[in-house]
Amino acid sequence: MNLIEKTGVPLKTPGMKLSAEDINKINGTTNSCVDAINYLLIDTCNINEEIRDHTRSFTLAEAIKLVPTGRRYPGILIRFKEKTTLRYEEYTYMGDTTETSEFENPDNWGSGISVIDGGEWS
Repeated sequence: MNLIEKTGVPLKTPGMKLSAEDINKINGTTNSCVDAINYLLIDTCNINEEIRDHTRSFTLAEAIKLVPTGRRYPGILIRFKEKTTLRYEEYTYMGDTTETSEFENPDNWGSGISVIDGGEWS
């Protein structure tokens, strides 16, 4: 993915009009930003951030169920505070389909790795 370029639209003062070219540049940059954010959302899902609670911990099965339906893709990586280790761990969905029975089956997820231990990357 390429870096997002600025709009290139010169600064305006109140009362100045936007040309069709200015509007197209702004739309192009806005759409690039949306594409970049969607790319990141498809790739990774931080469960604790999704629920806005970084103190709560989960089992893998609990965390999987909290992945929003619209973000369930083969290869998605989820990160969450694991219930038994109290460490942030990552798992990757290894299945080929996003059917609920397959996606929510912990056996279809790659091994968890500890990401953060006591504030340090491990």
